[in-house]
Amino acid sequence: MSTPREPLPDSIVQLLSTLRSRIRRYVIIEGIAAIVVWLGIVFWVGLGIDYLPVTFGASEMPIEARSVLLAIGGIGTLWIAFQFIFRRLAVSMPNRSLALLIERRFPQFGESLLTTVEAAESGAVVDAYEQEMLAQTRHDALAALPEAKLTELFDPTPLWRKGTAAVAALLSIGLFAVIAFPAFQTWMSRLALSDETWPRLAHIEVVGLEILQRNDAGGQEGSTTVVIPFTDKTVKIARGSSVRLLVAADTHASYTPRYCTLVYRTGDGISDSVRMQRVGSASEEGKLPFVFDRKPLTGMTTSLEFDVIGYDHKLADYRIEVVDRPFITSSEVDAVLPEYTGLLPRKEVVSGATQLPVGSQVTLSMTTSKPVVSATLFDLSTQESQELKFDPPVTTITQEYASISRDLPLEVSLHDVDGVTNEIPYRLKIAAVPDSPPAVEMRPVGIGSAITQNAQIRLEGRIQDDFGVARSWVEIQVIGGAKMELPITTDADGAFTTVIDLKNQQTPDGILRVIPDDKLTIAIFAQDKCDLDGQGNIGTADRLQLDVVTADKLLSLLEGRELDLRRRFEQIRDETMRLREEYARIQIDAKRFALGADQFAASETTLQEGGEPQDPQEMFRKALDLQRLRIQRAMQASKKADGELVGIRVGFEEIRVELTSNRMDTTARKERLEKMIIEPIAKLSDPMHAQLQSTTQQLEALYDQPEPFMPVVEVALEQTDAIILEMERILEKMFDLENFNELMEKMRQLIDAQTDLREETEDLRKKQILDLLK
Repeated sequence: MSTPREPLPDSIVQLLSTLRSRIRRYVIIEGIAAIVVWLGIVFWVGLGIDYLPVTFGASEMPIEARSVLLAIGGIGTLWIAFQFIFRRLAVSMPNRSLALLIERRFPQFGESLLTTVEAAESGAVVDAYEQEMLAQTRHDALAALPEAKLTELFDPTPLWRKGTAAVAALLSIGLFAVIAFPAFQTWMSRLALSDETWPRLAHIEVVGLEILQRNDAGGQEGSTTVVIPFTDKTVKIARGSSVRLLVAADTHASYTPRYCTLVYRTGDGISDSVRMQRVGSASEEGKLPFVFDRKPLTGMTTSLEFDVIGYDHKLADYRIEVVDRPFITSSEVDAVLPEYTGLLPRKEVVSGATQLPVGSQVTLSMTTSKPVVSATLFDLSTQESQELKFDPPVTTITQEYASISRDLPLEVSLHDVDGVTNEIPYRLKIAAVPDSPPAVEMRPVGIGSAITQNAQIRLEGRIQDDFGVARSWVEIQVIGGAKMELPITTDADGAFTTVIDLKNQQTPDGILRVIPDDKLTIAIFAQDKCDLDGQGNIGTADRLQLDVVTADKLLSLLEGRELDLRRRFEQIRDETMRLREEYARIQIDAKRFALGADQFAASETTLQEGGEPQDPQEMFRKALDLQRLRIQRAMQASKKADGELVGIRVGFEEIRVELTSNRMDTTARKERLEKMIIEPIAKLSDPMHAQLQSTTQQLEALYDQPEPFMPVVEVALEQTDAIILEMERILEKMFDLENFNELMEKMRQLIDAQTDLREETEDLRKKQILDLLK
């Protein structure tokens, strides 16, 4: 019966794997040792080539030569690694080859190990007899396995030889580093392609450039002196800057130079050498300072290259590069306005008048003249700074503000890719404008401070808001009692007219039932669409407070106002009579002026100081000036009376409207006020006073012409007499109205007395009935 072959025993697999690993380890160690030997050779040969010329006064290897040396070392290392390591490791080492290697070195296996490996890897099916033979061979191989010492398979001589050479190379380099560490460090630095040179007798260094620089800290004024070090022998400064070059000589070196020489070459093609000035004495660190701050380092406009020489030490190929300062060329805001405004997003250039509603989402964009690596935004209101860094550098600075709630006054400082800052911070301000409550104007029409319980309260006004009104209403409240709200509708311009009819509320279902002696407050409210705080702003006008009185009380109050108006009218009548006297005086003087200057002066002869008579012409001229002044005063008096009459007419019209609004307007009362008082007073103003003023203007134009003046002044007197006569007629009507009001007042008193008597009688009857029931 045929069976499959058994797998290779684990002990044999382990033996072959161990041999394979040791072979690879041998190859790697030998290759590394060869590489170390090669690098040691490169190290010492390169050191000799680089340093030995220096001992004879020559220069070190230039960076190109050291680059070639490094390239040779690198290529040789790669070649050794390939030949001794990677190529060998790439060779396949199957189990059969390893078994054959062991069989050759250890003949006691008698090919049992090789046969066992080949049988296990063939994978063929065998019969029972062959299986028994293979089992015996495997047993013989396993029995001889302990005698196989793998170390005997390797020749240690090549490894020891390369290892000894590698250790010697490492020891020599280590001893060199220990004994002459500065030289070792210098050589390693030069192998790294640095510009470091072998030590000289003198030693100098370029400390940097001293420059006056503005304080970057927000809110601080002034400037400070800073030292900018050279980076890769280069430093960049702003155009127009004045700098001071700082060089230090090491006094601990073998020789201290007495001076240093600056050799420079400007971008304009100018070259020269100058001595640097020695300043003070050496510092505690042994640094002796040398400075230079004259031309060409003052007000630099072009770049400059220079070398510094101190005795036998030369620092070459330094460069001061002049660059432009960064500045902001433009700034703009991209604002998403709050939803309540109903406005679309807008973008605008930032200026002194940039204003945005509170709650706007703002993206501030600033364009710079050159790429910047950082920007500092200093908030002038909170005195806080925010530094923005950019990698890679940018020419557009963007800062977002989710929702502005206050003004944003900012100072922006820039730091560009050249390490230069803007000389003066860029200032901008975004004003956050809070949403104002609606502006509400309200005035009552046709009512005074007192009303009846049946009054119609008419309110007119205007409601305006920047972004529209969500709702508006009027609130009427009885002080200490009920309150009612009514909506208000406005037109496109925000104007409104609303009427509150108290009579409709005097029913059992009325909300705002009022009685005499109550006090009403009326207020207009308007709420806008601003929802930043969850509810809109509410604007209101001044509250209107009204006293609820009886009809008789209101009539009494109105009669008092009529009396005041009549007294004012009487006063105007008296002033008009004095105006008539003024016109009469003007007429008398005009007749005297018609006689001529001489006769006028003879009647007015007075003596000057010293006893001499005055000049007749001068007296005549002064009299004419006084005449003109009287005419001007007459004009002012007419205008004053005209204006006061308009006020009285308006007062009577208000009384009439109040009677109507309070539902107390009888036909007789309306006729009496309208026909007998209001219309005649309006006639006094226009045309009567208007005609008088026109006549007075003619008088002023003709005051020095007696002949045409006299007829005009006669007309003025006639017009004044007509006005006085009409005012007397109106006063009679006012007295009639007053008598009527007095009669009505007496009737009201009789009615009140009758009502009181009836109530007392009823109370007495009730008392008598109660006494009888006892």
